[in-house]
Amino acid sequence: MVETTGFLKQKIQQLKLESRACRAQGQLFEQLIEMAGSAPDQELLKISMQRTLEVTAQLSGTDIGSLFLLNDQGLVTDSLLTRGEVDIDMKSRLIGSVLDQGLAGWVKTHLDVGLIHDTETDSRWLSLPSEPYSVRSALAVPIIRHNTLFGIITLMHPEPDHFKDEYVEIVQTAASQMALAIEMARLYIKSEELHHLRERAIERDLDLARQVQESFLPGQVPQVDGFEFAALSQPAHAVGGDFYHFFNLPRNRLGIAIGDVSGKGIAAALFMARLTSDLQYHAALYSDPADLFKKLNTILCGRSQQGMFVTMIYMILETDTGHVSWVNAGHLAPLHMKKTGVHMLGESERKGPPLGILEDAVWKAARVCLKPNIGILLYTDGIIEARNTVSELFGLGRLTRIARRYADEPAVMVRQITRAVQQFSQKNSQSDDLTLISCLRKEKQP
Repeated sequence: MVETTGFLKQKIQQLKLESRACRAQGQLFEQLIEMAGSAPDQELLKISMQRTLEVTAQLSGTDIGSLFLLNDQGLVTDSLLTRGEVDIDMKSRLIGSVLDQGLAGWVKTHLDVGLIHDTETDSRWLSLPSEPYSVRSALAVPIIRHNTLFGIITLMHPEPDHFKDEYVEIVQTAASQMALAIEMARLYIKSEELHHLRERAIERDLDLARQVQESFLPGQVPQVDGFEFAALSQPAHAVGGDFYHFFNLPRNRLGIAIGDVSGKGIAAALFMARLTSDLQYHAALYSDPADLFKKLNTILCGRSQQGMFVTMIYMILETDTGHVSWVNAGHLAPLHMKKTGVHMLGESERKGPPLGILEDAVWKAARVCLKPNIGILLYTDGIIEARNTVSELFGLGRLTRIARRYADEPAVMVRQITRAVQQFSQKNSQSDDLTLISCLRKEKQP
């Protein structure tokens, strides 16, 4: 009983720390969304840096820290202190230099968290004669995304052994998530610069934006015994509002989400990134999809000043039984597929409103069992609302016929639907994002 109580206390403390980190990250994303399209380029990046440093210092219980921003060559491009900007003389010496010594140099080399319990016994700490404060313990955290080092946060405290394991873990998590904000700030700056270049440079900008859009999506579909998955997302512009994701959940469950954020461009992409982060965090806390949507709706309605909302379907698949519980927030109804026929899942009363519109909205979860050779297709409106040269819609009928024909081949189905939409649209440019998820429960092999 004592061990159980101790474990629960430790778990509660960890959840509180993670909640603080998520709230801090949320504040940062909200500021960036508000500034997208209106703030000067360097101001957007500067706020990203300042907020990252402030939040990590707050989470670790210290007011002494620094942040170095690095370019692709590992050179310092900017620096900040928790007590204000670095003075001009020091900054001029830092800009363009290489961090190759001390704790920051160790982190840059190893791309890992550097923790010093006592600076007097750790050779990685370099004390400077002109330091205005005493340092006995230090923590350096790399800001990394997709194996790219964006910067290094160094936090310091006058007492030894200040940075306990739980603080190290939560600061590392916060820094990892906030790397996305810095990446988005860099993308925004880059897109503004390329906007004034020639046509060839604009094309490179579009390619870069598509790569960043793809980075929000899973790198691969889940590999689950007895199931086969296929997914694709194709934005209409450089960045879009469609997204999909998979979440590994306890007790042999898999979370599956697909959604469409209102609007396009950088603001929709930031909104999508923040929503994906919220969804990933809260999906592990709510076993009922309806309760999860209620929580997400409360969060999104609190950002109503953005005027943005999202349609979404979220499913929890029990991989050992094939049972699926799911909720629909204003999204297109999924298709239930088998060789003998295809029909839409869910009655009209099962569909609730989009997330982020009505504060008191409620959703009801539905259940379905995927038997062997039965599948589900999730899709966004860019599929059925694609138009040809005479403004005819692609429609649900064409989608259903392809789904029935390739019901037992998810990967082929996704390719064939995408190809059919492109052939149907012909010379018409793609006006909306196209996103698909196909899931099939396979027949057990003898």
